[in-house]
Amino acid sequence: MFDYCCLDNLAAPKMALGIENRVMSGAHWEYIESTVDTSSFDKGDSNIINSQQFVHLIYGDNGPCSMLYGEVVNPILWSLQDKTGVEVTSIQRIKANLLTPNGSTVDNYNPPHIDINKQEYLSMVYYVNDSDGDTRIFDNNVEQGFNNMTMIHSNTPAQGNAIIFPSNRFHCSSNPVQSNVRCIINFVFTVKDISILNKNSE
Repeated sequence: MFDYCCLDNLAAPKMALGIENRVMSGAHWEYIESTVDTSSFDKGDSNIINSQQFVHLIYGDNGPCSMLYGEVVNPILWSLQDKTGVEVTSIQRIKANLLTPNGSTVDNYNPPHIDINKQEYLSMVYYVNDSDGDTRIFDNNVEQGFNNMTMIHSNTPAQGNAIIFPSNRFHCSSNPVQSNVRCIINFVFTVKDISILNKNSE
C-alpha cells in the first residue's frame, strides 16, 4: 500500500525561488479561522493546537481561478512528470496555504485531517519556502478514523521539495516556530499510474 513519497528538488533552485517570489507577491490571501473542521479531530490529543491560516485558491470547482495556475502550478506539474514520470489526469483542488507563528511549540500540530474521501486521489504538498513547521503523516486513513493514530513520517519544509500521499490518509501541518512564514501549495489530483510513486518511495 502506498503511504507517502518524498520528492527532493522537485523544482530546481532558480525555479523554486521564482515560485516563492511569485506566490508571495501575487497571491490574494483569504483569512480562515481554522485549518480544518473543528469537529473532526481527536480532542484527546494534547499536541493539537488548531490555527488560523491564510489561503489563496488556485484551482477550484470551476477550474483555474488564479493567475498562479499558469505561472506556478503548470511548471510544478511539468517538473513532476519530467522527474518522476507521474502524469496527472484530473485535478480536484489546488490552493496555497500560509501559516505564521501562533505560540505553538515544535511538539504541536494542527488537527489531522483528510483532503478528500476518495481512494483514487492523491495529495501533494509543495514547499514554497524554507521554514520549520513539519507536515505530519499518520497511519490511519478515513475508514480507520482519527482516534489512536500514530505518526509515521514528519517532513520539514524545504524550498522546492514536495511530499505526495493518499488524499484519504490523515495528515496535518504545523505552524512555524522559528520562521516568520510557512507557505505551501496543496494539490489534490489523480494520476495515470500510481505504481511509479511506489517505486520512487522505495
